[in-house]
Amino acid sequence: MKKAPIKTVLKWFGISILSIILLAILFYTVVYISTQNRINKIYQVSLQNLTLSSDSLSFAKGKHIAQNRGCMGCHGENLAGKEVFLPPGSPMGTLVASNITSGKGGIQYNDKDWIRILRHGVNKEGKSVWFMPSHEFCHLSNSDMSALISYVKNQPPVNNTVPKKEIKPLGRLMVFLNKFPLLPAEFINHSEKYADDIPPAITPEYGAYLATACQGCHAKTYTGSPPLGPGGPAIPNISHTGDVGKWKEQEFITVMRTGKRPDGKQLSDAMPYKYFTFKEDELKAIYAFLHQVK
Repeated sequence: MKKAPIKTVLKWFGISILSIILLAILFYTVVYISTQNRINKIYQVSLQNLTLSSDSLSFAKGKHIAQNRGCMGCHGENLAGKEVFLPPGSPMGTLVASNITSGKGGIQYNDKDWIRILRHGVNKEGKSVWFMPSHEFCHLSNSDMSALISYVKNQPPVNNTVPKKEIKPLGRLMVFLNKFPLLPAEFINHSEKYADDIPPAITPEYGAYLATACQGCHAKTYTGSPPLGPGGPAIPNISHTGDVGKWKEQEFITVMRTGKRPDGKQLSDAMPYKYFTFKEDELKAIYAFLHQVK
């Protein structure tokens, strides 16, 4: 059988490589346009009216909610920005928890702006915020949401400018494939109505209400997830089928208070237990709920 001349082989090899490059460019163009359209989407939301109080009881309640809903865990104890989800130079982009005080490098929000971002995951421009888990606490009762807003809006201003957010090609690809929850507004029912109050109780139902704050790391199913960042620990399964299912109620409470597991191992600092101020009855409710999650 006669062999093809080397020039012909090289020609077709070059055509093949060029075709692959053109297909890759075409595919990334689709990825870019799709993700950019999602990033720039304007959400027309109807903002509810909340009665905000600045009394000491509301302030204390709001602080308790902020501590247990992850506000301090991400934004720092002074809410001036802290957690680095994607550091500058990351191949996916740059994501750092914002300064949410009114200091230099922070934000200037009125009551409606706070309602918009916490209920809908939408910023003042009408676009989805990036990576803020509004979809995990947008369901707060009107009473709890009012207390939370009253607390965060009245924090003293702190000057702190965090790196500017950025999404790179790899990050866009992950968003395109729905492997990276960049845009929380996409996960929220913007016409949902919320309860005025949800009375505390040691029940799985109330535990489910509190435990939504765990979904950002442990997944919506509470069965864990891969590491949140390069070199980080895998996020464990906290459902009934994981280690939590083997723990007694008091052991679970001890873990949430001290970070020390029943086997003597210390939880990773990635678990923000140091910021939690859950009351014992609240932890009992969460424990009851997790023991129902299969």
